[in-house]
Amino acid sequence: MSGQAYSQKVKAEIRKIMYKKKDEWAAEMAALCLCNGYSCEREEDIVTVPCTSEEVAQRLILEANKSEIPLSPRGPVKVGKRGGSVYEVSFSAVEFESYITPYLMPDTITDEISSSEDLRRAMLRGAFLARGSMSDPNRSFRIEILCKTDAFVKMLILLMHSENIRPLSRVLDTTWSIYFKKHDEICDFLVILGATYQMLELQSIRVQHDVNRMVARSVNLDNWTVKLQSEASAKRTQQLEELLNSEKAAKIPKELLQVAKVHIENPGLSIAELGRLMDPPISKSGMNHRLKKLLDYL
Repeated sequence: MSGQAYSQKVKAEIRKIMYKKKDEWAAEMAALCLCNGYSCEREEDIVTVPCTSEEVAQRLILEANKSEIPLSPRGPVKVGKRGGSVYEVSFSAVEFESYITPYLMPDTITDEISSSEDLRRAMLRGAFLARGSMSDPNRSFRIEILCKTDAFVKMLILLMHSENIRPLSRVLDTTWSIYFKKHDEICDFLVILGATYQMLELQSIRVQHDVNRMVARSVNLDNWTVKLQSEASAKRTQQLEELLNSEKAAKIPKELLQVAKVHIENPGLSIAELGRLMDPPISKSGMNHRLKKLLDYL
């Protein structure tokens, strides 16, 4: 699944949220407008907010109605397709600018917003609906929000700080990018947005990644262990063959000669397996002890 698909799933969960208070609708709407940016036609007293999808445009219309923000006198609503994938919603300029001004404080957050978790989270939802994206967690962990309004960037960062999220930021041409990559922060942010299902899916993917890494480490360790055992066994076999072909072989006790014979005839077996081939069978520690005594004759 692509990152765009994950982003759309998060936004779909957000759009299911219905607030009980008009202030929360207004807070979400403010963040959506400020992240998308807006243009003003003074002569016609019109402010136009572009939206990246019809679903976001319809959400903006719903927010305006619920928060009692007047729409444009051009008609109750204008949602017109422009440029292939951009939709427009228009407002009366005077009322819109009066409404949006309190949200354009670049160095602080108003007491009303800072003291209300509901308002803070509504604004973060609006920002993500407007220009938010989430990468495919099977490839990388990243959430990014683009913001077209310079004055709103600092406020948006402060909103995240109030939720214990420390984002990074950079400028992309005329747009700000606010992003973070830590798994725990992404999970917390999804809960803040109300995308609980996506958070659980992300946790499931993370667990699967951890299991896959553990399996890979275990397989690598097993392979390394087998390699070491094989190298050690080959070295002992060579030493034992040299010993049996030397004059020292006559001095070796019978039970140790049997150890040498079993080892040479069964290359690659572990010490425990070699011990079971002895007559009578002996334990791993017993076989290891006899091999050490045998090698002392070298």
